[in-house]
Amino acid sequence: MENKAELIARFEAEMARVKRPGIDKLMDYIRKSDFYTAPASTKFHLSCESGLLQHSLNVLDALRGLLDENQVNEDGTEMWFYMVAGSPVIQISDESLIIIALLHDICKTYFYSTSTRNVKNEKTGKWEKVPFYTVNDLMPLGHGPKSAMLVKNYIKLTSEEMYAIWWHMGFTDQNTDTLSLTAAIQKYPIIWALHTADMMASSFMEDKDGNKDGFGWQELGAEDASGSAGQYADNPAMPGDSDEPVFMEAAPC
Repeated sequence: MENKAELIARFEAEMARVKRPGIDKLMDYIRKSDFYTAPASTKFHLSCESGLLQHSLNVLDALRGLLDENQVNEDGTEMWFYMVAGSPVIQISDESLIIIALLHDICKTYFYSTSTRNVKNEKTGKWEKVPFYTVNDLMPLGHGPKSAMLVKNYIKLTSEEMYAIWWHMGFTDQNTDTLSLTAAIQKYPIIWALHTADMMASSFMEDKDGNKDGFGWQELGAEDASGSAGQYADNPAMPGDSDEPVFMEAAPC
């Protein structure tokens, strides 16, 4: 069982395997943001302290588990295969898997805040203030597209990576252009693999306050949220308030 420090250490170790110009600046953004402390949702899966961090690692584990065993090329590049009925439809590098899995929900930085509500204590009969998470999106740029734009501000993405992050919600987004999504999946099947891994993590691996039994991560419960309300009231400097790069238009290429 791992605690938050161990989750951070694993996340940073995985990201250290990404060797692209600008990765240091991307990691600086992540460390200054609330990525390591934010929940993954307000009241559903991993709606707890560091839920977003834990969910991101869960998706990477689910994605690697979904793909076929990797092979190592002569240049040292690790490759994975997405198999359909016994035949590979794509091969993708481990570096790409790390990027799309760990950063697919980076859009949830500066997204949540904490508030309190009165709840009657069943044991004492007294009303008590209980913290809960709510949405306070300080960068209202959508979901998958916002994640892709954030990442592209710091490192270059391949078309395959950008499409995967952009469309990772699959058909669960009610505002999805289904024709465009279908065409995108046919062009880049890794979109469906990432979406499937995301659903595997949120539906099978995760509970509200931590991972389900058998999935190996320490539960980082709601009790931590009670001491973290202030961090959302005093967010670090937002991109554009200091020396962070401004948003550039994200083109699907």
